[in-house]
Amino acid sequence: MKKHGLFLISFCLLCSGCTLSTNQNLDTSVDMTPRLIATSEIMDSAQIADTVKSAIVGISAGLANGSSIGSGVAIADGGYILTNFHVISGAKSITLYFADKSTASANYVWGDSSIDIAILRSAKNLPYLDTAPLENVEVGDDVLAVGTPLSLQFQHTFTKGIVSALNRTIEIPSLGGYTTYMQNLIQHDASINSGNSGGPLINTQGKVIGINSLKASDAEGIGFAIPIETATAVANKIIKTGEFKQVYLGVFGQDALLAKFNQETTEESGVYVVDIDPNSPLSNTSLKKGDIITKINGAPIKNTLDMRKAIYALSPDEKVEIEFKSPNAESASNVVV
Repeated sequence: MKKHGLFLISFCLLCSGCTLSTNQNLDTSVDMTPRLIATSEIMDSAQIADTVKSAIVGISAGLANGSSIGSGVAIADGGYILTNFHVISGAKSITLYFADKSTASANYVWGDSSIDIAILRSAKNLPYLDTAPLENVEVGDDVLAVGTPLSLQFQHTFTKGIVSALNRTIEIPSLGGYTTYMQNLIQHDASINSGNSGGPLINTQGKVIGINSLKASDAEGIGFAIPIETATAVANKIIKTGEFKQVYLGVFGQDALLAKFNQETTEESGVYVVDIDPNSPLSNTSLKKGDIITKINGAPIKNTLDMRKAIYALSPDEKVEIEFKSPNAESASNVVV
């Protein structure tokens, strides 16, 4: 079983507030023809870097009081780019920097601050990468992190490491004094710094397995990436329909294994219900705080990543059946909303 871990140390997000001028002489050796970059072959680091670089972008988000520097990766035809929400939050303008040293503007399409993911659309189409789900990732796998550490001068920086652990949970203090958790993260030891936010974590087939988001500020070689499938369900709907209408169930949960760590349940699989919005569709059902969600519309729910994928796949008018376990109950229950 892939183990969870709860870290109670200091973490920092990976966006940068500084920028330097960049050389705008075009590099014609980089093929920027829009296309899917995909291979089933295992490549060495140099081959991976050469293969994927045209789909990676540096990002400068113009803010009211300066700029935020980060990274992104194209994951679909039409210039759709994934990055971290905190990179572009509050942006008045967004500029992308490509591997051939050209630039283009981008528009904000969608974002969710709770999972720190945003989708942009570039004014210029570009090559895009294939993705690989978390189930294909193993501890010890070689990976490359790509991004724009420190400033735009260092855009398209590649660093190498391995997957150190899977399904990590880390505690993030919020400005309001509340504690939130980022769950189901990929831990790796590829070097990442401020400006790497939103850049991809790539496997040896050149596929995106995650989006780099934060690192341990008091340690070396402890970085974290958000699994790519957190965003692909949303991205696929936007690409297909031009929009994403998020279904709101109003249930707030955490991995059952984290709740067990906190001695709130004895279950190890599923999503522990922390709270239910009193104005949500679930408020008048039998589902309550302390229950463990195990299935949504028949799909097994092992953790919050599974729950997000299931909810993101729903349509606004679709009926939802939730199967759950209550403490000391002999059998599972279900509700339909």
